[in-house]
Amino acid sequence: MKMRTLLLGLMMAGIAQSAANAVSVPDTLELMMHTGPESPDLAVIKVDGEPNGRYNKVLTQALEYDVYVRGDRPDDGVNPYLKVAVEDGESTEEGWSPEWAKHTLTALYRDPEGANPIKLCNNRLKKTAGAEREEFLKKGVTFSHAGAYTIYASIEWIIDRFPNSYVSTWEEEMTVPVKIKCLGLNRNVKEPKPSRTTPPPVPSRTTPPLFSKTTFEIEPSKIVKDGQYLCPSELRLYGYLEANGAFEGKSIFMGPHYLSAITELDISRDGSRNVIGTYPMKWHQVGGLASQAKAGPADQKLAFRFNISDAGGKLVKSMEKTVTVSCSRIKPNGAAIGGDMTVTPAN
Repeated sequence: MKMRTLLLGLMMAGIAQSAANAVSVPDTLELMMHTGPESPDLAVIKVDGEPNGRYNKVLTQALEYDVYVRGDRPDDGVNPYLKVAVEDGESTEEGWSPEWAKHTLTALYRDPEGANPIKLCNNRLKKTAGAEREEFLKKGVTFSHAGAYTIYASIEWIIDRFPNSYVSTWEEEMTVPVKIKCLGLNRNVKEPKPSRTTPPPVPSRTTPPLFSKTTFEIEPSKIVKDGQYLCPSELRLYGYLEANGAFEGKSIFMGPHYLSAITELDISRDGSRNVIGTYPMKWHQVGGLASQAKAGPADQKLAFRFNISDAGGKLVKSMEKTVTVSCSRIKPNGAAIGGDMTVTPAN
């Protein structure tokens, strides 16, 4: 375990902290994950290709891990701040707990460390022959690949001890495996046609689409004063779907360096569901606050997606919306020149 300490109070001259005041940290931060072959905690990478051919594409868009975190409170520790993330994905910033608590982590897909899932699936297929190869092509295979990604965690405690208070940070990291699922390349290949003596199958009715209606809207939800301008500081993302019959799956919003939490969808017959996400605007990264009377923050053109997958993880609906976000200058009397802040659809 790594620990960094930042003094907040002024040290009294000539007085050193005694051993009696040392911080007791037996297990201030611990990580745990179930990594067995059937563990639901591991992310799954799905690989596909052409029938009777080779694997050539990864279907997975986002990685999802479940990790368990706990820790002991250090002596005189107050106001804990815990962060957990997988690779460079979005951090969970939930409360500290002395008991094991589950954190669901997500990150945009990238190849595992030192491995290419497409090559791994092709190598396994190449080693099969005869009935074993036919079984592989029809049903596919799932296996675990070790040392794939790294989970990072840190917790800050304020050590509130007279006469000085200071912040101590503890860090942990854990390298975890990933499950690679080579889909059956011939899973959708039709069986041979029946002989003439076999009656033809009864034609089935046309399958209706999964959703009767889907929408994706974006609007500003919070504002901030930026010099002489008012700018949106947060965007609200609204997804809506109406199902033709029962539907189970997941949804996620994606944007520039942004991945929302995954929303579980369990819709009863002919039901509907609203999904909401938030995106923080960062005006400082596009030129900073307005420093001149006539110069305001530059407009930002942002592209977002609302993706819906079924219970098996297959993408069944994807909606894209591009918007231009701009600020409005404040009049001397407090009103904004030219109207309110705008989020204008660019597509």
